Amino acid sequence: MARIRLVPTDDLTPGLREIAKEAEAHKLNPAIFQAAGNLPQAFEAFWDFYAPLKLEGLLGQRLKELVRLKVADLNQCAT
Repeated sequence: MARIRLVPTDDLTPGLREIAKEAEAHKLNPAIFQAAGNLPQAFEAFWDFYAPLKLEGLLGQRLKELVRLKVADLNQCAT
């Protein structure tokens, strides 16, 4: 089974370490950022787009996730 190598936190780029630190406050899985350490520039660009959608706005994270799951279910998507 193929696995993505997790980059040790100390070896992450400064930008990715900062993103991981901010994300921990929102209780996101730190392994995501260790995996992103394999392509840090790509992930940092993605995070600039994704973070406001995930972490900001009028709706809480829990409700956003429930909506995401419901939309996936209605469209018969695997989650």
